[in-house]
Amino acid sequence: MSNLVVAHLDKVRHSGTAGINELEPESGEVVVEPSTSGPEPSNSPGQSNLTLIVYHDGPVITNNVGHVDNANLGTNYGHMDQRAPGTQDRAGSTKDALNYLIANMAPGAMHDSKERCDAPKCMEETRVAVQEEIMNWIDDGERDIQPKKIMWVTGPAGTGKTAVLGTIADSCKEKGTLAASFFFSAFAGSANRRTKRCFVPTLAYQLMGHRDLKGIRQHVLSPIAEDKGIIFTKNLKEQFITIVLNPLLSRVGELSRNTQARLVIIIDGLDECDAEQYQLQDSSKHVPIRRKEDDQREILSLLLLAANNHSIPFRIVVGSRPEHDIYDFFANEGKGHTRELFLDSKYDPESDIALFYKAKFSVIRRRFKLPEDWPKEEAIFTLVRNASGQFIYAATVVRYIEGAPHSTNSATDISGQPSTPHRRLERILGLQSSSRHNSNLHNPLEALDALYRLVLDSCPDPELSMKWLRATRQLGQSNEPPPVRVLRLVLGTSPDEEQYALGFLSSLLPTQLPEESLKRPYSFYHKSFLDFIEDGTRCGGRYLTTDQVRGWMTQRFFQTLDQHFFPVLRIDVLVGYADLVQNLSPSSQAIIQVAEADILSSDLRKWVTRIVKGETNLTLARRTILGVLKLVHGGCTWYYCRPACKISTEKITSVLKKKGWKVPTPTTMQMLKGGEDRYDDLEPP
Repeated sequence: MSNLVVAHLDKVRHSGTAGINELEPESGEVVVEPSTSGPEPSNSPGQSNLTLIVYHDGPVITNNVGHVDNANLGTNYGHMDQRAPGTQDRAGSTKDALNYLIANMAPGAMHDSKERCDAPKCMEETRVAVQEEIMNWIDDGERDIQPKKIMWVTGPAGTGKTAVLGTIADSCKEKGTLAASFFFSAFAGSANRRTKRCFVPTLAYQLMGHRDLKGIRQHVLSPIAEDKGIIFTKNLKEQFITIVLNPLLSRVGELSRNTQARLVIIIDGLDECDAEQYQLQDSSKHVPIRRKEDDQREILSLLLLAANNHSIPFRIVVGSRPEHDIYDFFANEGKGHTRELFLDSKYDPESDIALFYKAKFSVIRRRFKLPEDWPKEEAIFTLVRNASGQFIYAATVVRYIEGAPHSTNSATDISGQPSTPHRRLERILGLQSSSRHNSNLHNPLEALDALYRLVLDSCPDPELSMKWLRATRQLGQSNEPPPVRVLRLVLGTSPDEEQYALGFLSSLLPTQLPEESLKRPYSFYHKSFLDFIEDGTRCGGRYLTTDQVRGWMTQRFFQTLDQHFFPVLRIDVLVGYADLVQNLSPSSQAIIQVAEADILSSDLRKWVTRIVKGETNLTLARRTILGVLKLVHGGCTWYYCRPACKISTEKITSVLKKKGWKVPTPTTMQMLKGGEDRYDDLEPP
């Protein structure tokens, strides 16, 4: 007879009591089953709460027992080993894996996210031909003579690519054929939509949630759990193979071939995916700067990897402008797998734009009680012709004509004349003749640019408006763009300056913001306007260089320093504030010269006193202070600091010393590094 007693509880899942069947010493085995007379089991998995009585001399091993109460194991001449149930381990690791996955995804990039609630969509009865072609390919593309698994939807700026693919995604979601989507955006929404970092996790999350792919869930989460989320620090291909490709391949045999063939992944705005730069802890080692085109090609190579695998017959739709590197990829590596759909006159955009104008003008007529024949057919014809197939032109025209969301006919323009929809329409139509006589044959966007210039010129102070726009754009390109309320705090010298600068631009960006929106960065209606303000050949005399914008922002930071004292005590404000300060630095001598007088006149002692108050998050406070030290040090040499830098640094460090902070004296090596590195050892008490 064996001296080993083993209790097998593999099937026990609920709390309760258990009884022991009659022990047969010769068998060497105890069978433990839930008692029928015990309390009702709970629904909590893996929480076995058992009363176990074993009268046997010898070692005892209890397998898969979560908790044992009142166990009398007799005289024990060996040892007892209790092993936790595997279900408990699996449940915990699955939950952790899901948390890792969610932490590394971009929810705002999904087609139906709250972040995209105002994203453009095709108006009913418009873009019918192009939508039908895409949907027919998704549903029946495998019947083509030479089937392709990737469709590249492309076309010039403003032709409605995002609206078309957003509408297609909605339609596929309703039919149950949308497997996943990712809408990149370089100018709106969260920073996670601007780079490749969250691309693969976001796809994986959606795939395992699809009704026909639920079997892959454990195959997605298991490798994440095994390495504690380290997978998300690996290269994009390794991530894609591990949590997308392999899980799909592991379950592909269980799916019907018809369902597989109709599922589609939609990727939009690939040309807006910016480069993700890498930094080494050893700053002395050089890391090559990546181009955004490198990351875009990396994403395309993953999609091609999936397309090459015949066991995964998904359709993949990619939307982007016809940028050189993307075009080159599809013309070479992806040639045999890609069908190109170019949004041009073939799809009759003029008719769709005319429908769009008529529908929108009918709304404006009702709102402003205009005559039934407004506007005249000739006006609509002119606007359609000026659009040149660009839906962004038509959308901007309509937003400009209808004015701000709460505007009335009593509003006036900068000339003092009533700013009615009819007058705004006349101004747009007046652009036609000047554009015809001063046409720029090298700029196919001239009509759109003329419209943008008109909107900017309608502002009371176009130069100030351009400064706010460029500052908003420049800060918005950072990994952590500051929210609207922080920009108002730092850039506005008066409470109403933001509305004065941006309020007349409601056709280009939302200007009437609810309280909730103040916690998010500014957003713009279309990237083409951001391209316009950043191109000196397009926006002409309104153009500002990067240094001019940075100089103005630095100047405003110190001009408004007195109003920062109390708001930054709130942790939710301080987070965005610290990010903004970091984005202002490093500065240059030219930038500091612009702001030097304001730096010297600012009350940095009072500012730093507020920043390090007891209830403040000292980690954020330290980060903010280091950013300002780096900012004022701009333009100094390693061996000589300008008087403004010396004075400002002394103001800050003298307060910190009194507050018990450790303020190091920079070493020669730290001075050689410059900026905030000079005070790397700065520590709170």
